[in-house]
Amino acid sequence: MGYKTELHCHSGVVSACGRLSPERIVERYLEHGYSTVVITDHLSRYTFEAGNYGGKDDWDEKVDFFLTSYQLLQKAAAGKLNVLLGMEARLHGHHAADYLVYGVTEEFLRAHSGLLSYHFKDFSKAVRGAGMLLVQAHPFRNHMLVTPPDRLDGVEIYNGHERQTSVFRNEMAALWAKHYDLIPTSGSDLHEECMTISGGIETDEPITSNQQLIEILRSRNYSILRRDEAPAEPDKK
Repeated sequence: MGYKTELHCHSGVVSACGRLSPERIVERYLEHGYSTVVITDHLSRYTFEAGNYGGKDDWDEKVDFFLTSYQLLQKAAAGKLNVLLGMEARLHGHHAADYLVYGVTEEFLRAHSGLLSYHFKDFSKAVRGAGMLLVQAHPFRNHMLVTPPDRLDGVEIYNGHERQTSVFRNEMAALWAKHYDLIPTSGSDLHEECMTISGGIETDEPITSNQQLIEILRSRNYSILRRDEAPAEPDKK
């Protein structure tokens, strides 16, 4: 295997906690030998209340803003790095869990103007019903609630955020995913320059589309990337 894909990354354009420009994100991932980055900026009330958003309380305008970093990353990548659209969602009434969604489309976002106000079971139904994958991010981080596994497709078993997630918590997530036969994922959770690029998956071929990403994650035909560890094969069905 030889093609690395990042599954958890934030920009300073959209994520209120992000500090990296699209140009710098592209530079860093190319330096680390990645072929693909899934940009998973936060989509929550804080995206529009605490960050760079200065628009109206209009869903389409908010979607325009959310798509900005994805569009700027594509421009900065200039064909040298594949950039895919994802998101890390936190629902209004469900503050103790974050969800990584893979396969996100602009059409889906615009069609669900009340998305962030959904009850989680309705959010899960909408996302998975549209053919996307729903993965709980860092489920054993402090103050997080673990989501019932029947409403998920996967669990992030490795989160590389040095200040938020410990090896022990990652190990707990891996055991949880294995026990419930959930798709295991890995991500650096990159936010700023001082943070380490350490996560993602490694595949035999470069991932160039959301459809391909979903097919590969479902097949589990990839290796998990972790800091200071050799790539590990996920359990196959």
